[in-house]
Amino acid sequence: MADKIGRRIEKGVKSFFINFLSFLIPESSKSKLKPVNQMKSVLVIRPDRLGDFILTVPAIQLLKKNLAPGATLTILCGERGLDIAKMYFPKDRIILRKKGILNFKMCALKTAFRHDAVINFHSYPFSMTSAMLTLFTFCGARVGFKETEKVKVPLARKIYNRGIVLNDDAMHETKKNFMLLSVFGINNSEEPALNKPMIDENVKVVVDKYFVSLGIKGKILIIHPTLMKKDNRWEKERYVQFAEMASEAGLPVIAVSGMGEDGQMEEFKSISKDIKGLYYYPYHEIQYLMALAEKAACVVCNDSGIMHALSLVSPVAAVFGPSVLSRWKPIGIFENYCFQKDDGRCMSVTAEEVMDTVKNNLLNVN
Repeated sequence: MADKIGRRIEKGVKSFFINFLSFLIPESSKSKLKPVNQMKSVLVIRPDRLGDFILTVPAIQLLKKNLAPGATLTILCGERGLDIAKMYFPKDRIILRKKGILNFKMCALKTAFRHDAVINFHSYPFSMTSAMLTLFTFCGARVGFKETEKVKVPLARKIYNRGIVLNDDAMHETKKNFMLLSVFGINNSEEPALNKPMIDENVKVVVDKYFVSLGIKGKILIIHPTLMKKDNRWEKERYVQFAEMASEAGLPVIAVSGMGEDGQMEEFKSISKDIKGLYYYPYHEIQYLMALAEKAACVVCNDSGIMHALSLVSPVAAVFGPSVLSRWKPIGIFENYCFQKDDGRCMSVTAEEVMDTVKNNLLNVN
């Protein structure tokens, strides 16, 4: 009860603050927008989660393709998206957004009075922090979603003076991001193919040595049984069932975990340690996970940032819970399979149906 009351108070204070700022900030006139191929500097803001950043990569690639040679592209990203940003945009300026007021000030100083346009791909749903980062660029052309089908924030219309309206909340994230590029007259029919990222060679050497040490020949299956968000995951017992089926079929399985999931992995080890052919991957960093996934026939996982990252280098079989599949399905170049039941519960998906799909479509094993 106390938590609910606390959340209501927090929501009320935040709503008051947003409306108060909306009253204080004057309407911003639309400055003349330069043709995109004449812009000298553009800032992209996407400081949130790993999966969100990955789903923004195609739009950033298309934007970069339309900029003039020699133009500066600056990407403000969060810690989760940093490795992906470096892999796909190694020659562009990257600013790291961390939590805390000191880092906020640093980001504001590094982006103020520098750009011909700012695009906030984190404008839906409305984020106060990224909205303020957008405003404090003092840029005359600020692009983002000023309102949506379900959410209308008065402040957003003032922050994003080149804002557009989103009329389909269930639209895939990549399509939403392409919509924002339409402000510059960029046609998303030109969208580039999302190629496999360039993984650091030193990382590949370490992963190759690990793989050789296991003595495995041929392809592997990867599972990610340690996702912390309960609504979005199969429980560990379901992954144990899947690993047991793989073991019976003679298919080696490597269990992986992400940053901060050590405790979840220890729990999984305690209930799966007797399964023959099941291994536990010791690395958590995203490039190490991707280097391993390059060797996999398939990654079995849930809806998460790791799902999106590994779909860039391997087929995935992803079990969805209540998330909107049309909005969050993976965009990797491989053949991917998503499982979701009408009740929106991950545990309604059985290990048998996932294994059958993996065997019949990705392993060609009957």
